[in-house]
Amino acid sequence: MKKVIFSLIAVVVMALSFVSCGNSGSNGGDKGNDKQQQGLVGEWYYNDNTYYTFNEDGTGSYMAYGVLVGNFTYSESNGKLTLNYEGFTDPTVFNYKVEGKTLTILSGEGNIGSDTEYKRK
Repeated sequence: MKKVIFSLIAVVVMALSFVSCGNSGSNGGDKGNDKQQQGLVGEWYYNDNTYYTFNEDGTGSYMAYGVLVGNFTYSESNGKLTLNYEGFTDPTVFNYKVEGKTLTILSGEGNIGSDTEYKRK
């Protein structure tokens, strides 16, 4: 029962972190570009307590408000970022783009809220 409650809380926290007043942008990123995936490697901060970590080996984690939401594996294809969280059967898929030190999770089909920007530190 605790595992179910934690999973529900994790999903709610993830959903809330994507609801923001970010700038709107265009859809997609570089289509099928491996360099873009490599550009994801590192830590991307929404704020001091909410951030993604993308490792070179295709693994990562998501912290929201200082709590580990989950570990995942990730892949990129055609401007879509796919996260496979441990313990969940369905992947999370986002349209995204990386420009310099900014990772933008784009709003639109399958995404919650408006565009959300994360900054590389």
